[in-house]
Amino acid sequence: MNILIKENSTWAQYDTSEFPNVRVTLKNKIRSDEEFDHFLREWESLYSKNESFSLYFDTTEVGMVGMKYAFRMRSFIRRLKSDYPRLLEKSYIRVNSKWVKFLLSIMFTMEKPVAPVYVYSGDIQDARMKVYNP
Repeated sequence: MNILIKENSTWAQYDTSEFPNVRVTLKNKIRSDEEFDHFLREWESLYSKNESFSLYFDTTEVGMVGMKYAFRMRSFIRRLKSDYPRLLEKSYIRVNSKWVKFLLSIMFTMEKPVAPVYVYSGDIQDARMKVYNP
């Protein structure tokens, strides 16, 4: 049974209707730490299915993201590695912001990802994709 996770946040919206392919759309700015925490909890809830999955992030409409959230993501990735089975197969992150690309670079330099991450600007078939490996 496919479930659509609806997010009350204007920042992050999860769509699991095509599970195991989960689409995450990030828009606007993060309004509070609680909003970011909710984003992380929704991500963690994907592990409750106990099935492999892939994440497809669209950050093309995201607002300015503070550096502290890169550090919080680093801690979250570390926790995923230690607390959960390796169900995440890969992630694709669509970006059009140099700042978001920079934050991703910092984050994955500090902590290797759980699974391969493919960062691209245009089409998902973009040959200039940046890859971060576990």
